[in-house]
Amino acid sequence: MKRWVNVLGRVGTTLIAISLALLLVSFIPSTQISSSKGSGGVQPGQFMVVFSPGTITPQEEVQTAITVNGTLNIYLLAVNIQFQFINGNFSYNFNLTDLQELLEEHPEQIKWQHEVENSHYERNYNPTKVMNATVVAYNQGSETAQIEYDVALESILAPGDKVRTIAFVAAPIGVIMAVPWLLDLWKQRKKK
Repeated sequence: MKRWVNVLGRVGTTLIAISLALLLVSFIPSTQISSSKGSGGVQPGQFMVVFSPGTITPQEEVQTAITVNGTLNIYLLAVNIQFQFINGNFSYNFNLTDLQELLEEHPEQIKWQHEVENSHYERNYNPTKVMNATVVAYNQGSETAQIEYDVALESILAPGDKVRTIAFVAAPIGVIMAVPWLLDLWKQRKKK
């Protein structure tokens, strides 16, 4: 029995130490890799590519802050939309038909979607695997909508919320496992 108390106690103290380390790591600030700020109008039945960083990893987070006057659907799509130089102009290799087809036939490519109507909207997204990413504002209404956006790609050591959740669950388990062992050690020292 004493052997099990020792094993559980040491595992518990290890869990406590790991939890504290994860908690500290979750507070390390992120580093901005790229960003996109701007404003403009989105005509009815049209869309605007707000931000397209290309490929993102689980160590990166897309931070979106958008203010809309009117109604827009904001999407984070798992596609890579790039600029192309066509006929003397820069343009995206993605058009309205491509967007509508993607929304109707490939819903698995939509990582999140939110309708914003005359308000401010903020959302952060941290992928679980390497993926492409593009933030799009689509006006499916009948009136022109004005948008002001500030979108950034941040490099993070670890996803803060997920790591803190693990730390907050593991620490109490570690304490429960370590208490009998620590009490036993305290009793032995008291006898000496």
